[in-house]
Amino acid sequence: MPGTLPSADPLTPPAASTPSRIDRLVADYRRDHRNPVNHFLHVGVGWPLAALGVITFPFRPLWGVGLFASAYAFMFFGHFVFERNIPTIFKHPTTPFVIAGKVIGAIVGGVSRLLLPR
Repeated sequence: MPGTLPSADPLTPPAASTPSRIDRLVADYRRDHRNPVNHFLHVGVGWPLAALGVITFPFRPLWGVGLFASAYAFMFFGHFVFERNIPTIFKHPTTPFVIAGKVIGAIVGGVSRLLLPR
């Protein structure tokens, strides 16, 4: 019809619905961490140990490295025993940094909403 816009190509998804690389990594991470025990080994054990290792490293380097290595041992154990899959870090080495950034961003955003007046 004259005066109408041509329809979009049905094979090309709209730009707004195309997930970003970060969104795809987060989705992959969630898919690889469905087992609640593995999730606890990551969030409740591994991440705190890794953070403690990073904090401890400048003062006691061997303790810091040991804590960090122990954190990954717990998390790998969760993948191999409970999830029965390969840890995401072996498939996409940048994923832990992306996930850490998303978690830290969510924490900072939540704290700022609590502390800053609207």
